[in-house]
Order: sequence, then C-alpha cells, then structure tokens
Amino acid sequence: MNSFEKKLSVIVPAFNEASSIAETVTKVKALPLTGEVIVVDDGSTDKTAELALQNGARVIRHETNRGYGASLKTGIRNAKYGLVGFVDADGQQNPLDLLELGKYIDEYDMVVGARDNQSHFPLWRRPGKKLIGSLANYLAGRKIPDFNSGLRLIKKDLILPYLKMLPDGFSFSTTSTIFFIKEGYKTKYVPISVKKRKGKSTLKARHGFDTIILVLRLITMFEPLKIFLPASIIIFAVGLVWALRELIMFHSFGATSIFLGITALLIFFVGLISDQIANLRKELK
Repeated sequence: MNSFEKKLSVIVPAFNEASSIAETVTKVKALPLTGEVIVVDDGSTDKTAELALQNGARVIRHETNRGYGASLKTGIRNAKYGLVGFVDADGQQNPLDLLELGKYIDEYDMVVGARDNQSHFPLWRRPGKKLIGSLANYLAGRKIPDFNSGLRLIKKDLILPYLKMLPDGFSFSTTSTIFFIKEGYKTKYVPISVKKRKGKSTLKARHGFDTIILVLRLITMFEPLKIFLPASIIIFAVGLVWALRELIMFHSFGATSIFLGITALLIFFVGLISDQIANLRKELK
C-alpha cells in the first residue's frame, strides 16, 4: 500500500468562517483519501465551530485567537494519520486538488498547490508578495513557485520536530516551505487555481512586514553570509569611494573612510562566525 492509499488527516484552520466552513468540510469529507477532517476553530465569535460539527468535522477550539500557524500546529499534533493535508476554510481552494497533490506524496516529502496566473489575488498584496518571494528565492537558492500557498500535503513525522520553531501567524506556510527546502527534504509544486474568498479576510499589511522580517531571520539562521557578505561588500565599496574622494581633495584618509573600512571588516568577520554556527547546527542535527 503506498502513501496515497493511506488515510489522510485534513486540517482546516478557521477564524470566523461561518459563510464557507460547511461547504469546505463537506467537500473535504467527500474525498476518498480523507480519514478525518480537523477544523481548528481559532477563537471564532460566529457559528464556525457549530457548523463544522454539524457537517461531520472533528473540532478543536482555541479559546482565543492565536493565529493561522498556531491552528495548523494544533491540528498536526492532534492528527491521527501519518499524512496531513492543509486546506483553508475561506472557500478559495478546491479540496479536490488534494487528489492531484496526492499523486506525488510517495516520491516527495511535501507537495504544495502552486497558484497559477488565473488565480484570484488582490492587487494590493502583489508588491509585497513579489518582494517576499524574491527574498525566499534568494535564501532557497532556487525559484519557489508559490512560497505561502495554504493547500499542501506533508508527512507528519517530518514536520513535527520543527513545530516549536515555526511561527503562530500567517508566515507559517512561508517558513515551513523554507525549512523543508533548506533541510534537504524533497518538495513538489503542482499548479492549482483559486477563486475569490468568501467572507472578510483577516490578513493585514503588517503580516507582510512580519513575513519579510521572518525571511531575513531565516537567512541569518541557514546562510548568514547571504546577508553579511553583500552588506560588507557594499559598505566597503562606499568606504573605498569615500577614501578616493578624500585622497583627491585632501591628500589623506579621513575618519569616515577609515570607519567604513573597519565596519565592513567587522561585518564580514561576524558573518564568518555566524556561518560557522549555522554549519555546527546542521552537524548537531
């Protein structure tokens, strides 16, 4: 029996999704691979939990709103099966796409639904998404078709050790993607199409900023020289230009050029030390 023929725990994180949760649960339960549907009600104030129960989901409630990532963590820890799937509760995704993703789960450790060009995506999010995507690609050393898609299949035993390190917010998807790639796990992207969500989105501009900071932190965790080396080179180049200016104008080097040169060297050596620490972490793992 291959992995795809085994049952799957499908986790649906939900916060005030009464307008779409019943339809989402019904579609997920209809899939032949679904062993259980876990709806993690993240402190909803509407009838999300009640409607999920009525439609056959197993409901786990957070007393307060703890975040998208926290909901996924709760679902993963409580999943009965070795394979877990993530489906958003807002009606954007088609749960049937899990069947397509499941075709690759034996060969890969994580399979992600990559949103195509026809998928609905608000215009105001696109600049931030492009910036975060560029940072994620830079860290991963490869092009990631969709770094924060919420539709995915993953092997439970592989993600469990990382749950404490993964964030509780919306950046859970981005972080887990980068973790899997940098730790050498095989990841597959399968094209999917999503439509406009039902209800009101809880995603705010600050979540994008938080994700950018998080990606920068991940770069310093896995490959710090990708941050420190460019910074050192840029500061050294500025210092060199400034030194040449001082030499031409005053026939000597001033405090500014010396300060920039020393700063560039310090940043470079801090980067080397950080790189050694990152390599030691990998070896200890």
